[in-house]
Amino acid sequence: MFRLFRSHQILVAALIISTAISGCASAPADKSSAAPAAKISVVPSIIDFKSVVVGQKNSQALKITNSSAESIDLEQLRVSGSGFTLSSAKVPVILPAGAQVSVTVVFAPASTSDASGSLVISSSDLKAPVSVPLSGSGEKATPALTASPASLNFGTRAVKSSTSQSVTLKNTGNIALSISSVSLASSAFSTSGLAKGVSLSPDQKVEFQVWFHPTVAGNSSSTITVATSSLPTPVQLSVAGSATNSTVTSPSSVPSHSVTLDWGPSTSTVAGYHIYRSESSSGPFQRVSNSVVGSLNYRDTSVQPGGHYYYVVTAVEADGSESIYSNEVAAEIPST
Repeated sequence: MFRLFRSHQILVAALIISTAISGCASAPADKSSAAPAAKISVVPSIIDFKSVVVGQKNSQALKITNSSAESIDLEQLRVSGSGFTLSSAKVPVILPAGAQVSVTVVFAPASTSDASGSLVISSSDLKAPVSVPLSGSGEKATPALTASPASLNFGTRAVKSSTSQSVTLKNTGNIALSISSVSLASSAFSTSGLAKGVSLSPDQKVEFQVWFHPTVAGNSSSTITVATSSLPTPVQLSVAGSATNSTVTSPSSVPSHSVTLDWGPSTSTVAGYHIYRSESSSGPFQRVSNSVVGSLNYRDTSVQPGGHYYYVVTAVEADGSESIYSNEVAAEIPST
């Protein structure tokens, strides 16, 4: 019995020693696996608004990412510097590990001078606040609008012909412009591709067409006036041209031109198609097909030298009802 008791005591002592060793070994393991300090990354790390027109504003977004393994409590976002503000800043916010949040900084200068400031991101989970430098400058509003070329001359054209030339209108200022009116006094000229309400951002341009379609012989001239409320004086474009009644000496001297149209079939069963033509983009259109066209092509032989035409097609059902116009296609006829 005594020997068995001593064996029991030794076994218990061994268990106690084993437990003590295990406990001692775990202490340094906990210490070595301590979590790294919380940190964030900010992109971009610097924000430069460059030049912004006084009275207007510009905004830039940045992303704040929790690049640590623990959640971070973003407690405060603070902006300093004249003209800088925060938009849609939602703080305080808990940012889980790997998560990110977007912040928008706005710059609205009150004067034509350089400005600097900073966005400071604060959290008790960070060793120190993170600062993002901000910079920008204000500039005076200078609206400007130019037309190129500044004048057009169509030369001599046949009466009842139609010829176009392109003009590029560009916003060369530093603020957006909206066209308030486009006016042209002479019926011998017209424009397409430019209308009231067209808006142009700085450096943006739009191309439009000026048409010369004389109905009587003689010289014609006029001025196209493009106005915007931001400019004290409108942009003016002078246009000129002359028309003559061509004398036909023999049938061979008259150029023979035609336009051939092709289109895809209607998705439903139809009796045929009608073809419409106009000398101006978007119409009004006049039908040139005398009857319903049963094929998927049509040849227009009534065009004039130097003319410019626009075509659309409609599908015609058995009861005579028509579909809406197809997409518009243009054809320019050589003058010789």
